Amino acid sequence: MTTQVNEDERQCYLDDVISENVGWIRIQEKTFKRWMNEHLKHRKLEVEDITEDLNDGLALINLLEVLSHKSIGRNYTKKPRINAQKMENIVATFNFMKGEGIKIVNIDSTDIMQGNMKLTLGLIWTLIFNYQIAANLKDDNSGGGPKKKLLNKINQKLQPSGRKAKNFTGDWNDGTLLACLVNCIAPGLIPNYTILNPDDKVENVKMAMDLAETWLGVPKLLAPEDMASTSADDLSNMTYLSGFLDCKVKEGAPVVYPNRCIARGPGVSGVGLLPGKPATFEIDASKCGAGDVVVTVDGPEGSDPVKVEYSAGGDTPGVYTGSYHPKDEGEYTVNVTFCGVDVPKAPFKVKIYNDGPRNKVDPKKVKVEGPGLTGDMILPDENAWFKINYLEAGPAEPKVEIVGPDSQPIAFNVEQDGKGEQYVSYKPPKFGMYNVAVNFGGMPLPNSPYKVKISPKVDASKVKVAGLAQIVRIGDSPVFNIDTTTAGEGKMEAQVVSPSGKLLDFVLDDDDAGHHTLKINPSEMGTHTISLVYGKVPVPHGPFSVKVRPESEPDKVKVQIENSVIRLGEPTKFKIDSTEAGNGDLVVRILDSLGNEVEVDHDQNGYGLDTFTFTPKKEGDYVVDVTFAGEPVTEARLAAEPRLKLDKLNIFGDGLNSNKPLKVGEECKMTIDASRAMTGDIVIREKDPNKMGAEDHADLELLVVGPDGRPVTLEIEESEPGVFKVAFTPDKAGNYLFVAESEGVAAPKCPIPLKARGLKSVKVYGPGIEPSGNLCGFDTHFVVDAREAGEEQLFVDIVGPGTGEFKPVPTITEPKKGLFNIKYDVSLHNNYDVNVKYGEDSLNQGKPYKPKVHTHSVGAFPSTRRRVEIQITHLSLEAPSSCSVDDYIDIRLKYAQRFKSTAKVCGPAQPPTVKVIGPARKLVDTKTSVKDSTYKIRASPVEVGAHKVVVRCSDSDLVYGSFSNMFEITK
Repeated sequence: MTTQVNEDERQCYLDDVISENVGWIRIQEKTFKRWMNEHLKHRKLEVEDITEDLNDGLALINLLEVLSHKSIGRNYTKKPRINAQKMENIVATFNFMKGEGIKIVNIDSTDIMQGNMKLTLGLIWTLIFNYQIAANLKDDNSGGGPKKKLLNKINQKLQPSGRKAKNFTGDWNDGTLLACLVNCIAPGLIPNYTILNPDDKVENVKMAMDLAETWLGVPKLLAPEDMASTSADDLSNMTYLSGFLDCKVKEGAPVVYPNRCIARGPGVSGVGLLPGKPATFEIDASKCGAGDVVVTVDGPEGSDPVKVEYSAGGDTPGVYTGSYHPKDEGEYTVNVTFCGVDVPKAPFKVKIYNDGPRNKVDPKKVKVEGPGLTGDMILPDENAWFKINYLEAGPAEPKVEIVGPDSQPIAFNVEQDGKGEQYVSYKPPKFGMYNVAVNFGGMPLPNSPYKVKISPKVDASKVKVAGLAQIVRIGDSPVFNIDTTTAGEGKMEAQVVSPSGKLLDFVLDDDDAGHHTLKINPSEMGTHTISLVYGKVPVPHGPFSVKVRPESEPDKVKVQIENSVIRLGEPTKFKIDSTEAGNGDLVVRILDSLGNEVEVDHDQNGYGLDTFTFTPKKEGDYVVDVTFAGEPVTEARLAAEPRLKLDKLNIFGDGLNSNKPLKVGEECKMTIDASRAMTGDIVIREKDPNKMGAEDHADLELLVVGPDGRPVTLEIEESEPGVFKVAFTPDKAGNYLFVAESEGVAAPKCPIPLKARGLKSVKVYGPGIEPSGNLCGFDTHFVVDAREAGEEQLFVDIVGPGTGEFKPVPTITEPKKGLFNIKYDVSLHNNYDVNVKYGEDSLNQGKPYKPKVHTHSVGAFPSTRRRVEIQITHLSLEAPSSCSVDDYIDIRLKYAQRFKSTAKVCGPAQPPTVKVIGPARKLVDTKTSVKDSTYKIRASPVEVGAHKVVVRCSDSDLVYGSFSNMFEITK
């Protein structure tokens, strides 16, 4: 923006104000602050203290963009925190104003930052002057400075009232001149402005300001008491009053329009009137609004007052008819006003003379012709003409009156084309019916008024306009297509108006076949209006609006991220819509918690529609950094969490939450509740390398390892969303291991150990649990074989006969893992109760074993036993090859003759010690008897396997033989 309105004079005037008018600073501060806020409200900003709120430059930047309809650029800090950033912002505004052609003298960016009141006010006045006052004075070529030119503009507005302003201070104190200005712009808004009491200064100013703000849109920048003050500030008043230069009356305002009033008839034209005869007239104020018509007549000098009678009693509201009676010859002045304002052509000068040749006229002899009376081939703004020949019509002059379609008078031009002939031309401004009235000698011509219809020669409704809906940006050169092939022959015309009201240059081309192109080069942001006229007919639906936006608008970029929580290892997508953001490069960077940039896949779905995908591989926060045209758009933070939250996983079921072991052959049932551990569908499967492909994926993998280290087959079924039933059947006793893991990470408490027992495979046997075969006074025993039942503790409880007070303490040995030998004393005869538990389970199923102990001697075995005799003679052992545990054995030991010495030593006086040792190196119960030189040892074996007989005589052992090959005890 370049302003050439006496800049040097303006600056000198500004310097004087700043240096001298120190007392008016308070008024200026309030006025200038209100002016700034009136414009900043479009950005939802407000300045409270101009010495503090401007020192970071942001308010000035926004104000300049609103005033200029331009972007100041990106070279400033949007959130300045340090003084250096604030200073850079202010310098940016000064550079922008320099580019706009605004001169800044004696004001530095430091003054604004430090809050210098006077110089800050000076800067704001510079903006007011350039963007508000000078903008309305650019077409004023009259002499004088800007103050005088503004005063002339205000006086032009005041012209209908006859009043003038001489200054911007004292003339406005009492409010009557301001009320007069408001009423001149909007007649009837303050109809009583002429009778306002000048002593009611503040009330008058307040009333006028309120009405101006309500109906004219002039903001109340100045406090009423400040304008009414004797110390009124002329810069503040100029700021406020300049708002009246381009104001518009709002729809619905209670205004009147005297210029629409039409006065007609001999009483105002004067033709054909005679003294003493009534002069009739008609005043049509039907389209002027609510108001009063006043008609007065002033006669020739020295004549009596002229009485006027008129009323509005006709069929059409607002139409008055009346008359007056001129008595004397001479010139009469007919005054017609509406709401105190003269109607068009008023006051009317009417000349009335006595009867004579001058009044002998004949309108019928007047000849008229021309397209201006028929409308043939006439279009708006084209010359319409007709001729009037009155040479033979008498001594009078033709009078022409042309009224347009909206009842407004139309200007015309009359040229005398020789004596008795006139050439009349006019330009109809628009289509419609025109009334051309031709009077001669105060009387209308026979066909007057002539109805002239100006009609379109084309059908503008068939003009097709394409491309106006597109988004236009600063720097673009959009082209719009116009098709008139079916609209008839006519000339295409266009007008492009920028948001600031400037006419914009354009290029309009056509191919002579009805196809047109309109190219514009907008340089302002905002709504541009394009008016199209074809064959003088406005194209329907116009004027067309084209919104021009900045070259780039990063704030219009839309980033759609559905959830701030993302899943580890899963592709995460988000969309960015930059279709309304203009021109610029879209840059997307994703950083992990360590600041490392993550690889991003980019898919462009269309112009300005982009999809970005990345896969978080590490748990933690990720930052999505989006910039457009170098400006930051967003910096969203996403939290990457495992798809499955293992700490929310609930696993329960057989063997998991209790010490109760599993049973071999019985189904083990478990439940995995993952409903709170993740969102969406969950995939759970058995972890088995033989069943997984490289592309397979599972959220949770389950594994049960048996005692032999091999996986156990699982059955997995989803019973309800997120809840799974898992089952398997242990086929072996022993320790199992249950593992649940996700992405190689085990769930809490995993692996979980499980125990399985095979109680059906436990074998219990031996005389110690049998109802027979146990002798009183001897130890008895039995065997528990749990080698296939898993590792558990063995519990044996034995209760003797009688009251149960006798409880033999068993001796438990484990010669092999899982094979137990239980030995206990049976010193009392009768029934015993033996309870055996392996782990928590009873092997006797709740019913104790009932072994019975007998009292007969070893030699009185029951007849059910077979006697087996073993002879040991001459160092040899004679015995059957095998015998049963159900047999009893007699071992006979004899000495040979040659060993008599030995026999003497080992004779009856010193009997030998004989031991029978079973396969587990345990002694077998024996009883020895002696007869002659023969020793008889009776033994009762209880185990199967090889036995040995050991004979001890004196200190040496004589082993006479091994039962391993010749004495095998079988069951």
